[in-house]
This record gives sequence, C-alpha cells and structure tokens, in this order.
Amino acid sequence: MKTSYERTKELIKDIAPKSFCAAKWYNVSIWLGNGRTASCHHPLAHPVPKKELEKSASALHNTQFKKEQRKKMLEGERPAECGYCWKVEDAAQDEDINSDRIYQTARYTEEEIKALKDIPWDKNVNPKTVEICFDNLCNLACSYCNSEFSSTWSKDIVKNGEYKNMVTDGGKTYRQDGSIAMPFGNKNEGNIYVKRFFDWFPEIKDGITELRVSGGEPSRSPSFWKLIDMSDNEKFALAVNSNLIMEDSRLDRLVEAGKKFEKLDIYTSAECMYKNQEFVRDGFDWDIWEKNVKKAVASPHINGMYVMMTISLLGIWTVDKFVKQIVEWKKEVNDKHAFFMSVNILRFPSFQSVTMLPQTIKEDLANRIEKVMKEEYDWINDLERNQLKRLLIYLRRVDSSMEDVDAYSKKRNDLINFVDQYAVRRNKPVEEYMPQEFNDWYQELKNEE
Repeated sequence: MKTSYERTKELIKDIAPKSFCAAKWYNVSIWLGNGRTASCHHPLAHPVPKKELEKSASALHNTQFKKEQRKKMLEGERPAECGYCWKVEDAAQDEDINSDRIYQTARYTEEEIKALKDIPWDKNVNPKTVEICFDNLCNLACSYCNSEFSSTWSKDIVKNGEYKNMVTDGGKTYRQDGSIAMPFGNKNEGNIYVKRFFDWFPEIKDGITELRVSGGEPSRSPSFWKLIDMSDNEKFALAVNSNLIMEDSRLDRLVEAGKKFEKLDIYTSAECMYKNQEFVRDGFDWDIWEKNVKKAVASPHINGMYVMMTISLLGIWTVDKFVKQIVEWKKEVNDKHAFFMSVNILRFPSFQSVTMLPQTIKEDLANRIEKVMKEEYDWINDLERNQLKRLLIYLRRVDSSMEDVDAYSKKRNDLINFVDQYAVRRNKPVEEYMPQEFNDWYQELKNEE
C-alpha cells in the first residue's frame, strides 16, 4: 500500500530530510532510442555506458552515475540534477506544499522506503516504477519539444534547416536534426538498448508496480506494440503517455490493450484551449482530442485518464479556462476522479518559461487560476489542488529572469527569434492562434530596446 504524504515526510526525516528521494532507487526513465536514463523526468538524462550495459542489463537503471547521486542523497547533499524539486521546496517556504520527491517517494510502502536507508549506495536495485521511451516517432511537434522526442520535429529541421540566431539553452536543441536522438534510425535496427531492455524485462516485471511508456507517441512505435503483444495477464499497471490524436482503429487497439494488465491508465498532454493549444502543440486538433478523451474514459478497459499540463509561457494564457473545461467534463460524468489533472512547470528551454513574464502578468494569471479553483472547489481533488497551488506559488514567488539583465536579454531574443520562425514554419500566424493578451505583451517585448 502506498504511504500517505504526511507519513512519507516523517520517513524521509529519518533518512535525509533535505535531500532524500526514493525515485533515485525505485524509479527509472529510459530513452532506449539513444541509450539515456534518469530517475524521473525532471533531471537531465545521462548516457548508459555500453560497457556497463554489456555486464548487466540492469545498467539501464543502475548506472555508476546514478549510484553516486544516491550516495549524495544519503549523505544529506542535494544533487544538482534534482533542482526542480529544490526550487519548488525553497519557493514554498513554510507553506504545506509538496514537491515531486514527496509524491514519488509516497508511491512505496513504509517498508520499501525504510529499506533504502540500509542498502549500500553502490548496490544494484531493481526498479518498481519503470518509464520507457522506445523511440521519437510522433505525429506532433510541440513548441517546447525537439527532435530528440519528436520525429515530426526532426522532419522540420531536415526540410527547413536549423532555427537561426538561438544562443541560450534552447539554441543547440533547435539545431539538431534528430540523428543524435535516434542513432539507430526510426526502426531501431541493431539498437543494443532496446535489445537489452527486452532481455531485462522478464527479470523485473514481477517486481514492478507500474510500467509507463512514453515517446514520441507510443502508438506510432512498433516496439510498443511488440511489448503489448508479448504481454498477457500481467500483474502491474500499464500507463501510456499518448497525445490521443489518432484514428479510431488505433485508439480501439490501445484501449483494448487494457485487458492484458492489472489496469491501464492513459496520460494525455494538454493544458490550454482551442487555437492556443493548437499553436503550442503543432498537429493537435482540439475536436479529435476531445472526442478521443471522452471515448477512452467511457471504456471499461481504462482505469484513469490523466491530463498532463505542461505550463509554459506560450500555454499559460488559457490555463484557467482549461481547468474549468476539465471540471465541466467531470460534471458530465458525475465523477470528480474521472479526469485527473497533473501540473508540470516547464523549465527548459528557459526562454519558454513563465519566469520570462512580468510579475504583473503572472499575478493576473495566478488570480484567474485561483478564482476557478475557488469556484470549483468541490470538483478539484486534493492532489490536483496541491499541484495548482504549487503553480500559483511558482508564478508569484519564483524570481523573474529579468533580474539578470544579460540573461534576460538573451532569452528575450531567443524567444522572439523562436516564436517568429516557429509561426512561419508551422503556418500558424501568432496573431490568429494566440490570445490577444499574449499578442499585446509580445509586441511590447519586440519593441523593447
């Protein structure tokens, strides 16, 4: 049984209160297309050395680098790669707001958490929560994504060339044609990481509680369907990250896969409304997405529908209306747990972070979101409310990049260069797709000296 959040915080105090997170031991996210791994989706993924992988397939999870991060945590040191949680915790100050390390650790039983105190930091540990990405095959090209995670992005770079005049952390990203992300090609022929995963999977599957498949878009990946075909009567939950922009036959096949697992949860990405969403996530069709979300929720083979909101500078403008919409769908089926909202705050590329916005705008956006939360209090569950409150704190308290004039100037220029080029490449004029208040602010930004 999972541990309550309050009890989790008590257990963490006995191990390393300021630094410990069970995700370093029990969670793993693996990008099999290029052989990179991380403990969750917040740290930057690091390479799985082939020498380590040749010795043991468990190196997909237990790299020497990750073991050293475990050692740091046990010694009370905050690993730099886990900065997302440290920033949330520091911004929250004394408020009762949980960072993701609390949520991640609470997945496990008291016994599982306590055991980590006494396990040598350099010992191999089998994961209990596994996330894999087989490849970057995807039918969308979201604004904050790149060729590493989207073949559609890759096609654009190949066709139209790299984005010009980009110098900040997104600069290199938008010059890649995807070859770095998929060195073995889209068919993954000869990919040792995929091979070793399928070698490793029978060894670990009885001990895992959840297997999540992300992408790209998993439903476009032959390796995903290989995993489905080889599975039957599994005792773990399957979670699939899907944009749900797909034809009926593909959706039906995905939904039917739920019969093979303990349960099937779908995690779909969206956070804003209509044309705003179609600008942020190029290839997105609101009508198709809404139809498929409702169809999946109605299926007896789907356990839960999780709407993953990624809060970026381009998508923040209609988040309040989106939250309201999700609540209305909950009301339609008379179940406040039928749709679950999870809130993630974009950090990279930093020029698309909400921290680029002036504090007056951030405060107005926070007030609008807070207003919906109060109006629909009974239809927003506790975990959703906590994550939305975390967003409010982030908007109101995390320092703007404008405090560093030089950094702000570079990010401002990258934002303008990116948005203008992105709009032309995707044939989506900013003034037609983005809300008027964004357009007003964006024009002011471009007029700055």
